Amino acid sequence: MNSFEQIKSHYGFTNGDIRNLEQLRPVMEKYASEFVAEFYQFVKNLSEHDKYLKDDTIIRRHQDALRVWFLRLFKGDYDRRYFDELERVGMAHVKINLPAHYVNAAMHFVKGFIHTTIHKEFKDLEECVYFERSADKILDINLDIFTSSYIEEEKKFFLSQRLESYLIQFANRFTYGLNLTLVGGLVMMGLGVMWLFTYDLMHLLDGNIEQGLLRTLGSLLMLWVVIELMETEVKHLKGGKFKVKVFISVALVAVIRKILVTSLKTDAVEAQLSLVAAVAVLGVVYWLIAKVEG
Repeated sequence: MNSFEQIKSHYGFTNGDIRNLEQLRPVMEKYASEFVAEFYQFVKNLSEHDKYLKDDTIIRRHQDALRVWFLRLFKGDYDRRYFDELERVGMAHVKINLPAHYVNAAMHFVKGFIHTTIHKEFKDLEECVYFERSADKILDINLDIFTSSYIEEEKKFFLSQRLESYLIQFANRFTYGLNLTLVGGLVMMGLGVMWLFTYDLMHLLDGNIEQGLLRTLGSLLMLWVVIELMETEVKHLKGGKFKVKVFISVALVAVIRKILVTSLKTDAVEAQLSLVAAVAVLGVVYWLIAKVEG
């Protein structure tokens, strides 16, 4: 990471900005409590905010720290210690797995609050612009350091960045190739089921209508399952979600087909009862997974 002096120079942060921020401090002290209250109203609109602010103790501690950070923006001594404090805050966000998006959104809120407060307290528009520019610079510097904490965390590698990047790229391509192979296998399976359907249909021509109808129905169920599997896999290759319930339906249809086949045998009552029980269990599992996956 660049030194704090370099970062300040990159943002054009000058002594004039420091004087502007120091001049804003008495004003912002007056609005500090209002800032914390409005910030928490903003936070409540963020999804999963309760995941990071779990109880009253954590909330009170965070509110106190937020107030200190807010007033520290206008203190005027932006030295190495200030830089280290910002790094600690950034790493604290990383440790609790706070999404970087939340940090950016929160900083946008802070910027808007400060701008509104400046226009409340100062009537000279030119003066307001100077204050706003200085406030924007220190907020951008804060955000820069917070974001750098996420980048530093992402730079941790087990072996080397180049090797791990290559392995990940190879794994992605290999997985894509396996998925294509699976699609090819499903095509072959579809052809096999179509042959099975034709074979079972031949029983109707042999005069064994009951057996032919049951076996044909079972083959149609298998063909339906293959179609579902192929559609799911194609959607997955295009970036869609993987549907576990489709594989449960494969087992479900296979058991149903087995029931249809064994129903032709009068001495297979026990086997049919166990198959019916299996259908019931698979049906419940399918319902539960379908409810979760939507």
